[in-house]
Amino acid sequence: MIKEVLYAFHTDSAQIENHRFRSWEHCITFFRNNKNQLQNATVADHACLHLAFYLASWGMLRNSFLLQRDYKVHQKFLQDVVVKPEYTDLLAGRVLLPTNVNDMELLESLIEDTCTVYLPILREVNRNDQLQVSDTLISKILLGVFGVVPAYDRFFKEAAGFHGINKQFNITSFKQLHLFYNRFSEEFNSFIEETAKDSIRYTPMKVLDMYFWKIGDIFSNGKDVEQKERLVAFISHVKEKPMQTPADSYLKTGNRTEDIRRHIAMILQSEKTLGQNSAIICARDIHNDLNLSHSYPSVCNAMGSVPGYKEYDIVYAPPSGKSSTVTYRYKFEGENDDADA
Repeated sequence: MIKEVLYAFHTDSAQIENHRFRSWEHCITFFRNNKNQLQNATVADHACLHLAFYLASWGMLRNSFLLQRDYKVHQKFLQDVVVKPEYTDLLAGRVLLPTNVNDMELLESLIEDTCTVYLPILREVNRNDQLQVSDTLISKILLGVFGVVPAYDRFFKEAAGFHGINKQFNITSFKQLHLFYNRFSEEFNSFIEETAKDSIRYTPMKVLDMYFWKIGDIFSNGKDVEQKERLVAFISHVKEKPMQTPADSYLKTGNRTEDIRRHIAMILQSEKTLGQNSAIICARDIHNDLNLSHSYPSVCNAMGSVPGYKEYDIVYAPPSGKSSTVTYRYKFEGENDDADA
């Protein structure tokens, strides 16, 4: 069901060369390709144009303070936020993990920094010091530039609520979305691989955005009754297992090794998105990420059986093969072992 919905969204833009959905692709591709040149005035000007047109394509000029400003309104965002050293990896496509405290602090800082830029402009245009920048605008900006959060617009929030996921733009919602992604990671990851092309590769948060937006669109505008009935049945099944975020563990599906595999797969997917040919993972890092206790045998077993990642070298392992120091190097498709020769 996940991939059916994703392809329904993807097909809309794939069939029309200049579909408005493609504005996201153009925007994030420009930022990624020019991440090291955004201090250049000409490049920064083009970046502002891409961001402005992407937001316009996604309805963010309707009844918005942005309608009263030209595209250069985004210059301060580039200068004060995008080019900050701490956000460089995000421009390259790094995935933020809810199990990593530093990642969540970074996300909160990114949201706060972005709000700080646009809030004075909003209040100036409306001559009202009580207004706040909408979650929809902030999340759409961060999706278009970094791809690290979905866009919390009406369709997305309605669909998230249908699935029992927090509809507010906050860390709790982000963690629940991550749980949902991992629950259906096989379908999400295969869709990303199947639709990847030279110019663009969807991020995990982008495909979540696509899925939930399309669900909202189908229930609001769709005329296929049978499709809606199947979606209702699927969503009802999803809600039988609430998207909880317990403090003492990342996932509780009843199979610890499977939970660990999914977490490792998410890290590897992130590295592939960054354009890496391989990734090195240590058992200690996984154990700490998931707040596990005395579970190194499970971690080591999972490291050697991650679906879709069968090519790996054991960089280090003690005689027992089940300790915190066990380290694997995973090879991604297309890597040439002789590349450094």
